[in-house]
Amino acid sequence: MRQTRFSLAMGAIAALAVTLPAVAQQNATLAKPNAESKESFTRVTAVRELPSGKVLVVDTQDKVVQLVDLAAGTMTKVGREGQGPGEYGLPLGLFALPTGETLLYDVAGRRFLTISQDGKPGAILEMPRPPAAAGGGGGPIVLGFNDIRGVDAQGRIYFQGSPFTATGGTADSMPIMRWDRVKPTFDTIGYVTQPKNSASSSGSRGAFTVRIGGGKVWAPTEAWDVAGDGRVARVTPSPYRVLWMAPGKIMPGPVQPYTPLKVTEADKALYKENQAKAPRMMVSIGGGGGASSSSAPSAGPPQSEPDFSETMPPFNGRGTVQATPDGEVWVLRTRPASDKVPSYDVFDRTGALVRRVTLNPRSRVVGFGKGTVYVARTDDDDLQWLQRYPKP
Repeated sequence: MRQTRFSLAMGAIAALAVTLPAVAQQNATLAKPNAESKESFTRVTAVRELPSGKVLVVDTQDKVVQLVDLAAGTMTKVGREGQGPGEYGLPLGLFALPTGETLLYDVAGRRFLTISQDGKPGAILEMPRPPAAAGGGGGPIVLGFNDIRGVDAQGRIYFQGSPFTATGGTADSMPIMRWDRVKPTFDTIGYVTQPKNSASSSGSRGAFTVRIGGGKVWAPTEAWDVAGDGRVARVTPSPYRVLWMAPGKIMPGPVQPYTPLKVTEADKALYKENQAKAPRMMVSIGGGGGASSSSAPSAGPPQSEPDFSETMPPFNGRGTVQATPDGEVWVLRTRPASDKVPSYDVFDRTGALVRRVTLNPRSRVVGFGKGTVYVARTDDDDLQWLQRYPKP
């Protein structure tokens, strides 16, 4: 990999005390889509609305990227599996650039594939290693740069640092970092905490194994995402609130009242049923130069009996928090097994709760466009269909 020098700007994080006016909460329902894909997917992982209105869709389980024209009802494959030009090993995320292009994150290749506005694969963008002081040194901590989360309107890439220390231990908190590809520099936006026993590593610098996740089910876990203006929305479960973060400052939103839900036997049974069907991905890292390999997600029974918390937090970890390009934050709420209707708390740019949005059963929000919300609907055969709704 080409070696490039980077600087790291570390800002002191100071909480700002603010008094915010009360905002009336509204309720909305995404009941009837204005468009739905004519063909199904196995597992919609990411979507990106292009300037033309067409949509790029990543199906990580099938290891494929599709260009979907919802108006014409067509779907065209973009690129192909491989390690060469226009190819990807395991597609995972889609990130919009200010040029109208898209970066496709290839987690297996640890690189990005550029996709043009008309859906054509282009140049490869290699990922540099962050400075060692920020969690990018040798051994397993290089994994931190694999956790790409988003991009802002200037094209700067945001990622979560490693859960491991330089000695291979587990850190109490992880940095939220930003890579400016133009300058080029890394800087740290802030930190998020992680639950105990949520990550572990073993082996040596030459070959090692890591485990991310696998701790207590429904353990309260912070989550975050980045909005178009570059501010990071950090959502904490206790107290339940949104903290908007920028380098050197934090703006906390109002605390939201929440009574933890007691975990029942029905909740445990539904969790185990969903885990048996959920795709899981294996990543092996080791050998000369830190080579990595990944296998396609596959479903199977859990390896051991889960350790359940006694209560549920208001949201359940990564993937349940999504920031929109215009600066809202959507948080998928936890609910008992008997409640089949997904609902999202929507927070504004001040961190105030302004809306509660409900979806149809077996649906989840997978992305946002210009005045639009994209939802993956799962049918009785566990196939998924991409839907588009006007943003409420």
